[in-house]
Amino acid sequence: MAKGENVSLATIAGEPRVFCVLMHSAFGDRNIDGPDVSALALGPDHRVRSDDDFIFYNQASSSDGAIHIADRTDSDEIRTDSVVVDLDKMNDEVERVLVVASLDESIATTFDVATTLQVILADAADGTDLASFDVVPDPRVTALIFAEFYRRGDEWKFRTVGQGYAGGLPSLAAEYGVNIEDSAPEPTTEEVATPGSPSAPNDDSTPVPSASGGPTRLTVKRAQRPPVLPEWSMSSSLTDASEWDEARLFSVSGIGSGTERERRAVSALLAVVGGVKEFGRELTRRVGAPPGAVTTYIEPEFTIDGEKFRPDGLIRIRRGQREWTALVEAKTSSNALASDQVERYIAVAKANSFDAVVTISNQLLGGHDDFPVEIDRRKLRKVSLHHLSWDEIRSVAIQLSMHHRIEDFTQGWVLREFVRYLQHDRSGLHGFTDMGQLWVQVRDGVKNKTIHPKDKAAVDVCHQFDQLVRHIGHDLSCLLGVDVTPNFPRNRVDSTSRVQQLTDSGVLFGSLRIPGATGPLTVSMDLRLERVSCSTTVDAASSARAVTRVKALLRQLPDAPVKTLIQSQVSGRQSVPPRSVELGNLRDDPAALTRDDERPPRRFVITLSGPLGGRGGAARGNVVHATDGLVSEFYRDVVQNLRQPRPEIDR
Repeated sequence: MAKGENVSLATIAGEPRVFCVLMHSAFGDRNIDGPDVSALALGPDHRVRSDDDFIFYNQASSSDGAIHIADRTDSDEIRTDSVVVDLDKMNDEVERVLVVASLDESIATTFDVATTLQVILADAADGTDLASFDVVPDPRVTALIFAEFYRRGDEWKFRTVGQGYAGGLPSLAAEYGVNIEDSAPEPTTEEVATPGSPSAPNDDSTPVPSASGGPTRLTVKRAQRPPVLPEWSMSSSLTDASEWDEARLFSVSGIGSGTERERRAVSALLAVVGGVKEFGRELTRRVGAPPGAVTTYIEPEFTIDGEKFRPDGLIRIRRGQREWTALVEAKTSSNALASDQVERYIAVAKANSFDAVVTISNQLLGGHDDFPVEIDRRKLRKVSLHHLSWDEIRSVAIQLSMHHRIEDFTQGWVLREFVRYLQHDRSGLHGFTDMGQLWVQVRDGVKNKTIHPKDKAAVDVCHQFDQLVRHIGHDLSCLLGVDVTPNFPRNRVDSTSRVQQLTDSGVLFGSLRIPGATGPLTVSMDLRLERVSCSTTVDAASSARAVTRVKALLRQLPDAPVKTLIQSQVSGRQSVPPRSVELGNLRDDPAALTRDDERPPRRFVITLSGPLGGRGGAARGNVVHATDGLVSEFYRDVVQNLRQPRPEIDR
């Protein structure tokens, strides 16, 4: 069909239910998920009658079931989005159904980027193609009406449209009476005329929307999607591998150890905090500072009762008449913060009416920690105590640098130089690298059932595991450009019950919350089997048939390893044990996860396992490396591809 051509559905469709399918290639690169299809059911005034008439990603079906959005299907190069229309169920007041597509404005692309953009009308009964239309959008188009169904007397017709909007979905929807996000301005069209479109409407052309009736107060918020893992890695892309050492702003050449290393690290950090606006604001925000002009100092000296004190640094922020000041105490490598030293600096801060003390080290806070050292809380009534790990500092620096969030070019270069310094082995800022000196003792004790719940070594390993979960969250934050946070219990962790669980089952659990993901990413470590596992949960599609729900899941896991375990969970009052099948077997037989006498699965739990690694001694870090690598693989092949389901038509 050509643009603007129409056809009577009675002459080409044997059934009243049809698919309007948008087939498109990937948009630009693998980070772009492509368009969202939507539909608008219009009344006699050619405007939506209520919220129910806008069918989109957060409201995938009309209340009468006449229109709904089907699950996306993917092949190697082409993605398919479908709107299902059942004309027999259509309300008599509906005179026109617009089928539209829109791109997320945050991805900064337009429809003309796609090499393939085709509309197909298909019979829902057998999938037979009834008509097709190649869409050629103009540049700047981020939303378009690619087809419509409309009444002419007693019959329904289908017409190709291809009308583009540079203003995106808000502009398109506002023209037909939908107010996006409740704050949209009065409806204005930013239509981009397509060459060859008729200059004057004929009797079948789309009427101009009626000016009568205000926009419906529908709040529309685009479904958040998990960010995509980038191609670069922290281990290779951010580390120098040249034969000669290139001259750097923050050099590790001739770096010493102990005090000299700490001085260099703190000086570099405070210089970048004061010199790179976005980095300084983000780090100081995390330690309770207000926004304002940042000034930093290295090793300021204070005298109290004749005794001299010299903390590692000082941060001062001024905003108008208000001034916020914090002392900084930092450690590098395996050096630990000392309670008595931190308490002395709290006393110095109190004596000088400063606001806070900030500690920095390679130690991460676990779920049980408020502070990195034991502290008398009565001393914190007038001075607050905050902790930053070098892992967290690295995460913030890489997020801002690698995801291009520094406005000034020179400041961006300075931050990249600081990232290289953080990554260098000789800087002593390695972050969390191993499970501690007691790891092998506890692992062997769990396997031999000789460890006791009151054993301090077991308590230490539980705390180390919490730090590992936070460390993995920081690494994912670097790569994804969003804050990935550990999902610790709301209340303080009961160490006795944690250790009891470890001694009884040999298993430790933790989870991470990732913006846009269908559910938390859970990390579990089985010390007896020496295995580590990653898992997540996704709701099943709403199809009536169980096998269709399984197939809808399989389409989202094209690259997942064949050993990935898929578990189905069935709702209902009767206790139905979950069923588990490896992905490789499930691809061959999707019905293997279901039984005819069961209800369809309500959700799926997806799990990938691997060897734990690490045999003690210098190899302790292998445990961290193996867990970090498995989480990255699981996120890349599973989590980032999962979407909350839309209604699916049984086929």
